[in-house]
Amino acid sequence: MGKNTNVLLSVTDLKKYFPMRKKHLFQRERPFLRANDGITLDILQGETFGLVGESGSGKSTFGRNILQLQKPTEGKVLYYGTGEGVELTALKSAQLRPLRKDLQIIFQDPYSSLDPRMTVGQIIEEGIATHRFFRRGSVEMRNYVLRIMGDCGLREDMLHRYPHQFSGGQRQRISIARALAVKPKFIVCDECVSALDVSIQAQILNLLSDLKEKEGLTYLFISHDLSVVRYLSDRIGVMYLGKIVEQGKADEVFDNPCHPYTLALISAIPTVEEKQGEQILLHGGMPSPIAPPAGCPFHTRCFMAQEICKRIPAPLVEVKSGHMAACHFAKIPLREKQVRAMKK
Repeated sequence: MGKNTNVLLSVTDLKKYFPMRKKHLFQRERPFLRANDGITLDILQGETFGLVGESGSGKSTFGRNILQLQKPTEGKVLYYGTGEGVELTALKSAQLRPLRKDLQIIFQDPYSSLDPRMTVGQIIEEGIATHRFFRRGSVEMRNYVLRIMGDCGLREDMLHRYPHQFSGGQRQRISIARALAVKPKFIVCDECVSALDVSIQAQILNLLSDLKEKEGLTYLFISHDLSVVRYLSDRIGVMYLGKIVEQGKADEVFDNPCHPYTLALISAIPTVEEKQGEQILLHGGMPSPIAPPAGCPFHTRCFMAQEICKRIPAPLVEVKSGHMAACHFAKIPLREKQVRAMKK
């Protein structure tokens, strides 16, 4: 993609391969698990970019690679929050430290992501003190922590309590407060509502939406739940087997899915309204990322697969303005895709 003046993060050909143990002593080549396999996308200032896909598709790995919590095998991540493009992948740990306050993450599990030996106040003020916003133990620090807690729906009397004394939704609010306290510009929300009850999910999603408007935040929102992603996201990327197979504006992707995998995911969303087509059932499981199939990675489960799909990978191309898909038959009308799916 060309450089856009509104781009906050630009990811180019990002790959993350995890080395696996050889099956036997005489195996020549070491196998690799291809968690991310050549991802290119831009995340714009002030938007929520939703990333969806099945478990094991590489979504969480991608979020951690952007933040350099894991070092990518190949590729570049350019961060423009400083005014000039900074290549995060080229920085060492000490060079990344000043940028950590700009790039935060909210983890999936609020039960294991908080230190059980620290109080709520200590958890939130840790990052503030590390980046020297205020001196630890000062009146300014206490007042600032209480303000952040209030913004995240936490009462003042919770300041000296421990994580085990809170419900899952309250713990996730603490995690959000911890991330928000250092005034970040970009936050990775890694399945941050999947462990919560549906009623609590709605509260956390509304909180994230309000904070985005108030603080001018940019989100990468990772989830396997398309209905949640549609509610929060401005643009959506669909991942399958370590690759982006479709991306575009949220409404455009949902109203006119161009990739068969996206169509199948959307057809499975529960709804009280009458659907245009029946649910599309995908047969078989996702292939192993250690030995992905040749050609299009989705062809083993695809209801539109032809001989070309087995041999030639489909590049991610623009179908409409801002709407891209990696499918040889992306331009076939939606109704025809649905008919083919029902005949399969």
